[in-house]
Parts: sequence; C-alpha cells; structure tokens
Amino acid sequence: MTVDPELLAAALDQLGTGLLVTSADGTVVVANQATRDLLGEQATGRKVGDTVAAAMAAGDSGRWSPRPGLVVEWSWSEPLLPGTPHEGRCLVLRDVSHRIADRARLRRQNRALAELVAMKAEFTAAVSHELRTPVTSIAAMSELLGEEVTEPDPLAAPVAAVARNAQRLLGLIDNVTELARIENAAPAGTGEHVQLEKIVAEALPGWTGAATAAAVHLTAHADDDATVRGERALLRRLVDAMIGIGLAAAEPGALLTVGVAATGGGWRVTVPIGGRGGDRLFTSSLPTSTATGDGVRHDSTALMLCRAIVARHGGRLTTDTDQEGATVLAAHLPG
Repeated sequence: MTVDPELLAAALDQLGTGLLVTSADGTVVVANQATRDLLGEQATGRKVGDTVAAAMAAGDSGRWSPRPGLVVEWSWSEPLLPGTPHEGRCLVLRDVSHRIADRARLRRQNRALAELVAMKAEFTAAVSHELRTPVTSIAAMSELLGEEVTEPDPLAAPVAAVARNAQRLLGLIDNVTELARIENAAPAGTGEHVQLEKIVAEALPGWTGAATAAAVHLTAHADDDATVRGERALLRRLVDAMIGIGLAAAEPGALLTVGVAATGGGWRVTVPIGGRGGDRLFTSSLPTSTATGDGVRHDSTALMLCRAIVARHGGRLTTDTDQEGATVLAAHLPG
C-alpha cells in the first residue's frame, strides 16, 4: 500500500517532537513543523550540516541551543533501510528549555529553603540561650525564697507559682532546643539496638513524684525484647514526654499504664490520654499541669517533640484505642 506523502507530512506535523529525516548523503528530505519551529527556518532540501549544528551532524546525541532561551536535546536513530537506495537517518529534536528552567528554579528554591532553615536554627539557638540564663536565675531564686517563705505567709503561694512557672519555662526551652537539634541533625542511620521495655522501666521512677502529686497511679506493661534501632537518648526523651502528656490528661485517681506491645512488624508505645484535657492535646490550647519528669513538659512543645523523635526513627505518632476502648497516644516504631 502506498502512503500519500501529503498525508504523511500532515501527520508528522501533528507531533510535538521534532523529526528530521535525511538521505544517505545528508540531505534533509523530511522536516516536520516542530523541527521547523525549533530551527526557525526551512530545512528540507538542504544539507543537514547547513541546517543544524556541526556537532549534531557528527555526533549521536547531545544538547544544542539554536538561540537564546531555547535548549534542544537531539539524538540520531540507527540507519533507516540500510543497504538500499532509500537509506537514511532520523534526527529527533526535543525542546527541553522548560525542564531546564524548572530545575534551575527548584535549585533556587532549595537554596532559599536551606537558608531559611539555617536562619530559623540560629534564631532558635539565640533565643533559647538568651531566655535560659534569666529563667534559670528566676527558678533558683524562687526556690531559695520558697525555703524561707512558707505558709501561712501570704507570699508563699505567689513564690510557689513563680517557681512552678519558671520550671515550666525551662522545660519549654529544653523542648524547643531539642526540636531544633533534631530538625537540623544529619540522618540518624541505623542507630543502636534499644530495648523499649528497659527505657520505660528507667523513665517511670522519675515521674513517681509527679504522679503522686496528681493522684494518678503510674504503671507499665511492656512486652519482652521490644528492640528497635535508634538513638537511645531520644527514645528515652520520647517516653518521658509521652508520660508527661498522659499525666496532664489524667483524672485524679486514674490508672496511667505505659504500654509497649508488638504490632505489624514493629512496636507501639502507648499512654492513655482519655481523661481531662485529652480532647485538646492536638490543639493549640493545652491543659495546664505541673507534672514534670527529668525536666520534660507536657505542653504543646512536648507533643511536637514526640512527633519529631518518632519521625526521625521512621515511625508515626497517632491516637488509637486500647483493648478497653480508651483513647491512647501511640508512637509506632519500626522493629
């Protein structure tokens, strides 16, 4: 069957990719509309070396800029109909100007983002440092005053409030500093083998006083050999922060059980959050509590810290339900 040359030419003109066909001696016999647009001239009947760059006539593939703002990727096909009177080759031309421009824009955006992250880290470090010194002094002085000013002195309650809130600010500063460190730290890699049940057992004694003051019964139930790979210090901080969040939400008289259980090839660390204020843990308005453990606070920065630590270990932080249907804060960590 013979193909109408005009029909073939019209079909080739519909292609967005440039196609240029030459005879064995390098004469251009076909050039579609996309090729003519890229070259900005009529190519048919001319020698390919007179129409495109010399490198394109001699090489197999590459890039070429026929005019400012335009970059063309080109490649030659294998010989067509070799050994026949109709032998020739096909040159494919693609406009990659937009792709190159997009990559350049992405590089600029990445540089700007890196500068923004660095500026944020510097700002956080500077503010944390400037706040820590005066707040530490306030905490120390209020503690000394608290030893001298006791009930029924009318100043006892205000001094206790100052000491309590100074400790709260120190906890917030610690959490913000740790968040900035995690955000700017290099990838964690595989880390060391850490047994979560031992981390929980080590953390609980530090919260005994706070739990007693809140009239909450603090216990743990952990499966054996709950081993994950990660950074031990950060995982300890995760457990402390989760306990603080749980105490902040617990009702007086409640049983707060820190759980570690196997789940889906990994491990799930849980604390109940179904008591007072539990429904507001994921909002900007958190309940106020004096519960502390190793200086980690229950406030919104503690929740942010939990998210950051879990994400750094390849896991996720969610709210789930336990076997009794109670709401729990759950850190899912890969095994």
